[in-house]
Amino acid sequence: MRYIRGMLLAIDIGNTDTVIGVFDGERLLDHFRIASRDNITVDECGFFITGIIERFNGTTKDIDRIVMASVVPRLTPVYLKMWKKYIGIEPIVVSHTLKLPVKIAYDNPAAVGADRIANAVGGFMKFGGPLVVVDFGTTTNFDVVDAKGVYLGGVLAPGPVTSGAELAKRAAKLFEVLVEAPPKVIGSNTADSIKAGLFHGTVGLIDHLIELIAGELGAKPKVIATGGLAADFEKYSKYIESTHPTLTLDGLRIIAEYQSSR
Repeated sequence: MRYIRGMLLAIDIGNTDTVIGVFDGERLLDHFRIASRDNITVDECGFFITGIIERFNGTTKDIDRIVMASVVPRLTPVYLKMWKKYIGIEPIVVSHTLKLPVKIAYDNPAAVGADRIANAVGGFMKFGGPLVVVDFGTTTNFDVVDAKGVYLGGVLAPGPVTSGAELAKRAAKLFEVLVEAPPKVIGSNTADSIKAGLFHGTVGLIDHLIELIAGELGAKPKVIATGGLAADFEKYSKYIESTHPTLTLDGLRIIAEYQSSR
């Protein structure tokens, strides 16, 4: 890895995973994913971050900016303490109060998750509107931006992995399975039956909600997907046009740049 000065670190702290991207200007050099553990310490976070920096033959002094989105209140202060102790830079913490290239029209803007703001910004700045970003994570999020760049809100539904885990927890004879398309819809065994319900049920959820959203918008939106399972569902959905696994990180980068350019 070559030495980079003025690196931007973008971090997305989610309920299941924490993802960090390293940017050189607009170029994402690499990204890294760890589990969002409840009991992670400041020093563990610091070792992880400094290890990433060393991977690029840099030091903490080479970090120019940090932008952070967190939807996990118990982890937010851990990372804030880590940035101060290991990097010495105050991060840009994403919220509705920042200068943004989209207007937040949610009833309570403070209630919009930072990841949803990043997805809306990344999606709109890359693809324009009207737009729906479908993000596959702990929840399946549908975030809607109109043609003028107004973030209207969206839909939150349980993610397929979350649904599968809860099903296994509540039903004595059922168990967790890999979320993937089974060989056929009519399962001839319990594992494939669960897979069919989780996978094709999610496809049906996606396409039905997109149709309802388009009806309310009065226009056909662009539909893009992000998140760990996005590519799998793109193949089956009638409406998902493309998959962009690092969209949230791209949105964080754009938000960071917007603070210094406006």
